[in-house]
Amino acid sequence: MKLNWTVLLLVLGGTLARADDCHDALASFDYASAGQRAQAQLAAAPADAMALMCAARAAYETGHFGKALQSLRAVEQKRPQGELRTYAYNWLTVTLRRLGRESEAMQYGQAALAWARRETSRQNLATALHNMAGLAYAQGNVAMARALYLASIPLNPDLSERSASINNLGLILQAQGDHAAAEKWLLEAIALNRSEGHFHHLGKHLMNLGNLYREAGRFDDAEAMLDEGAALIERAGDQYWLAVAARYRGWLARDQRDWALAGRWLALAARTYDHAGAVADGNATREELSRF
Repeated sequence: MKLNWTVLLLVLGGTLARADDCHDALASFDYASAGQRAQAQLAAAPADAMALMCAARAAYETGHFGKALQSLRAVEQKRPQGELRTYAYNWLTVTLRRLGRESEAMQYGQAALAWARRETSRQNLATALHNMAGLAYAQGNVAMARALYLASIPLNPDLSERSASINNLGLILQAQGDHAAAEKWLLEAIALNRSEGHFHHLGKHLMNLGNLYREAGRFDDAEAMLDEGAALIERAGDQYWLAVAARYRGWLARDQRDWALAGRWLALAARTYDHAGAVADGNATREELSRF
């Protein structure tokens, strides 16, 4: 099976990510507060690069990728240097990927990794390695993707971001048909986020595990994981992952031969992807829906 990249977690960050109250709100997954604080800072200082970065993150984490890109471009125009540059480039990498602009994402991902290797920031480097792993996998280079994820995990001091690399290794194994090994990695990511209270990442990982259980025919377990995960995603207000939740539920209904319910879920997923700016994912979902 080819791994569907809607499920993979893209990681962002850098050592500057908790330098102010706005970034503290992001660290606690309070994206509404982060967005408000960013706008307040920008009202007082429109050229504040860190406030623009926080605004970008708040928009990205709630699934408003076009808005996130606008803030990131404003930062880029200021020609940031040092760790701020790498921080911005890591965010540009993943935002452009969500918008379906893979070639541009690759350029920023390569630049971020090159700059991170010159810095002392372990998190900047871990993030750049993770992002390049995702790009490598998208190009079909599974061995490189696995190696980059494995290199990123021990470097990353941010446990929520570290869990994303663990999750993605599980998804690679799932795509290769090794469900037992995939479950092990996904459960590790889930346990890490439960212990740390990282509910946004936890929601994503629970839904990925639910999708794995769907593939294995464990429909009751799949539904339980999807319900628990989707509730956490709703709490985070993440439009993109709400689309993923609807798509996963559509696949579950399809496998249970409830065609009408599957169609409703997939139609909702396509609309929600479009709202987030993830047009490629929306089109792929509509293509799935057309097969009914």
